[in-house]
Amino acid sequence: MDKKILGNFIIYFPTIAYLAFTMVTKKENSGIDWTSVVIAGLIGMISYAIGTRIKNKGEVE
Repeated sequence: MDKKILGNFIIYFPTIAYLAFTMVTKKENSGIDWTSVVIAGLIGMISYAIGTRIKNKGEVE
């Protein structure tokens, strides 16, 4: 698999999967769950860092 495709997959998939999971398991008419927002942000930051390293692996910085 191409490094750029793999990097993009790692950047976007974990956050989208977590948000889809929380939307499905969320109770009706409940407000914003700020814990989910913070966890999604952390997952997004970590997966972005890992995905960027994979995409740039082997390139001169």
